[in-house]
Amino acid sequence: MTPRSKRILGKSTVVTIIAIVATFGLSFTARIALHMPIDWLSWVECTLIPVLIGMPVSAYIFVQSETIQDTCDKLEKSYAALSETHDRLAFVTSHDPMTGLLSRGGFMAKMDRERDEGEYDTLLLIDPDHFSLFNDKHGHSKGDEALVRIAKALVYLTRPGDSVGRLGGEEFGVLLRGVHNEQAMTIAENIRRLVEAMAWSKEQQDNVKVTVSIGGAEIACNADAQDVLRTAGRCLFEAKQRGRNRVAFDYEVSRLRVVTP
Repeated sequence: MTPRSKRILGKSTVVTIIAIVATFGLSFTARIALHMPIDWLSWVECTLIPVLIGMPVSAYIFVQSETIQDTCDKLEKSYAALSETHDRLAFVTSHDPMTGLLSRGGFMAKMDRERDEGEYDTLLLIDPDHFSLFNDKHGHSKGDEALVRIAKALVYLTRPGDSVGRLGGEEFGVLLRGVHNEQAMTIAENIRRLVEAMAWSKEQQDNVKVTVSIGGAEIACNADAQDVLRTAGRCLFEAKQRGRNRVAFDYEVSRLRVVTP
């Protein structure tokens, strides 16, 4: 006998015993009150009727209850598995598989957050210098390794509330929450110096070196995300034009604010 059958039989037996006791109590009380005799047939009726009716009815009810509970348990497990699959799928679709950073879509979703009046964020665009030449010289596997190491540097130098993403190819984005240009420039400079100081090869004679250029733009509460990206892109281009391996914050995001008609 399975544990489920034993459980149902035990519950049905308990209910049947209670029914027998209740039947005896009610029947004998009524017979005494009505001055009716209590004979052997009364004992048989009070015993068999609850057994013949109470046992199958209670067993059926408990079987249905067990079936419903099993169904609920299966549904709960299925829901948990579905939620886990959904979370994994959401992570995969919003993160870059190579670096583990946010993908462009995931990063843009972070940029589109609501900001209160007077609240500012700052966007940094980071791009390795002469990266195509680096790939050609050292191979794409080394190039991928360099991107992963730059990604780790960005995560290391940002706070838990900030967002770091790979926007495409070798370009990275960092969203610094509640940070104005002055503090953002310091963080950007720290990123530039850390990447420049990295040891990219164990062999000193290889002379492998990777640097990054960084453009930044402040994001006001009513700034448009695409305008901010264009502004930061112009600053990044300016940093490249000035000789690379530098930080540029030359554009005011306030000039690009959306005006509602």
